[in-house]
Parts: sequence; C-alpha cells; structure tokens
Amino acid sequence: MIINPIIPIWLMSVLCVIMLVLKRKGIFPYIRQVIIVLLLFAINLRPMLPGEGRKTGEKTMDVQVLFVIDDTISMLAEDYNGSGIRLEAVKKDCEYIINKLEGARFSVISFHNSANLLSPYTNNYEHTINTINAIYPIEDMYARGSSLNTPRELSCTTLQHAREKKSGKVILFFISDGEITNNSTLESYSELKQYVDGGAVLGYGTPEGGKMHLVSPYTGDVEEIMDNSDYPAKPALSKYDEANLQQIAGDIGIDYVHMTEQNKVDSVIDDIKNNATVTVQDDEENESTKDVEGAKDIYYFFAIPLLLILIFEAFLMLRKK
Repeated sequence: MIINPIIPIWLMSVLCVIMLVLKRKGIFPYIRQVIIVLLLFAINLRPMLPGEGRKTGEKTMDVQVLFVIDDTISMLAEDYNGSGIRLEAVKKDCEYIINKLEGARFSVISFHNSANLLSPYTNNYEHTINTINAIYPIEDMYARGSSLNTPRELSCTTLQHAREKKSGKVILFFISDGEITNNSTLESYSELKQYVDGGAVLGYGTPEGGKMHLVSPYTGDVEEIMDNSDYPAKPALSKYDEANLQQIAGDIGIDYVHMTEQNKVDSVIDDIKNNATVTVQDDEENESTKDVEGAKDIYYFFAIPLLLILIFEAFLMLRKK
C-alpha cells in the first residue's frame, strides 16, 4: 500500500477531530457522521496499490555546469528586487537553471574566506539543489572580508577537469554581488576562458545597498550586522559592485546579467540548449533505461460509499422539509 496525502495527515486529523466533536443528535445520525469522517480521512490519504512497472528513458545533455557561488556575509543583504535576501534569490535561481537544463551535469563551488568544492559533477539534481540550499555564510567574527580572487584557482581546476572529460560543453555561472571588502585588487579571470563554452556572471544587489541579518549559531537569534568602523556603530550596508562582475565576465568571455527576476537568465539558458546535444534513451532493451514503479489509485473505493451516504443525508433533509 502506498499513500500520498492530499493535505498533511496531522492537519486532516485535527479537522476530523473537530468534525467528530460537533456531535449530531441521535445515535444513527452520529454513526453516519463518524463513517463520513473516516471516509474523508481515507480519501485524503490517497491510497494506491503498486501497479505494473514501466520503462522511462533517461534524458542526457552533453553539458557540464559549474556554479561558483559567493556566500560571504554581504550576500545576506536585503535588497534583491525590493527587500529580498540576495542569497535566497540565488538559491531559487539556481534551482530554476537546473530544472531548465534537464539532462546536464552540475557541480557547485562556494567561497567566503576560502573556496570549497561542495559537489563534483553529478546528474543527481536533488543532491545539487540540496547542496546549494544548504549554503550559508560563516559567522561575522570569523569572516575576513570579501575577495573575488578566492575561487579563481579552484574554479579553473574544476573547469579544466570538466574539459578533459570531453563530455560536451562546459558552462560556468559565477554568482556574486561583486563586493570586495578586504582591500584586495581583482585579479584576471582570463585563464578560465579556454575551458568555458558559455554561461554568465550573475550579479545580485543594488548600488543603494541593503542591511544584513545573520542567524546566530549559538542562540538561533537573528542579529543585525553592524558597522563598527565608527562610533557609535550603525547598521552595515552592502552595495553591489557591477564593475567587478563585468570585468570577470569580460575576462572569461561570457555574459553579465544583473538578476532581478529569474527570466533574466532565459536567453543564456536558451543559448546553452541550442548548442547542446540532447539524447533520450527510451529503448526498452537499452540498459540505461530506468524501471519506474507504477501505482494504481484506489481512493474511489472510499469515494463511492461517501457519495451514497451524502445522497442519503440530502434525501433525509429534503424529506424533513
């Protein structure tokens, strides 16, 4: 037996208890009330029986996509498309890109004080999305300021390995607000150009900037990031630097996109798909096809008696009138 609840079981349980507490007068009307509630509960579970399996083809695209994601504290600034948090928008946009590029392989690098390869190239999209959703900046007391040079070497190595696999196009999405706060000078990213076939530098933030709040790992409280460079301290502001992001995009030879809506990246995605080779293997004898377990709905076994009881209740009400 397989269940796939329409609304959460706990919520349906609460509703059923409320319906039972509102007890009808008379033993037989109440018995019918109990039966109706039980049938509603069973229908909500949406019970299914395992059915015949089926073969489904696996879609593959000769594309390897590397996400390089800035997870410094400035990415918590609240100025995305109004007052949205930059990093939260990044996570949703990455999931959007992953869903649009079905069949590709994805890898994830994040950077703050150091660059980290969070996920090697994989076609496990759920793993990639979960990896990106788990990204969160380190504590303010440990942060050493933002530098866009931090991920350059690891990004180059990861892209080079993708190129050496000769598995098709190599795509890069470099994601940041462009801010540099550790007084470093932006180094050239031109070394990456030889390994990249497409993609974009995606910029987040506004020139006006936004305040930042960080969740304390000790208390769980949301604390505002303060600028202690002057007295008295005042709320810190992070302002995105478009010039730095445009320089990186120019060095690599890819587009720069200032993200305010997901569809801003659609033209980049279309270019990737237009230059990719997509293969769908659906031959039942092909070893790459996947067995997918089927399932057969049986909720109507409960819906039919419920309908009959409701018709009977309606008949009694009309008869009384």
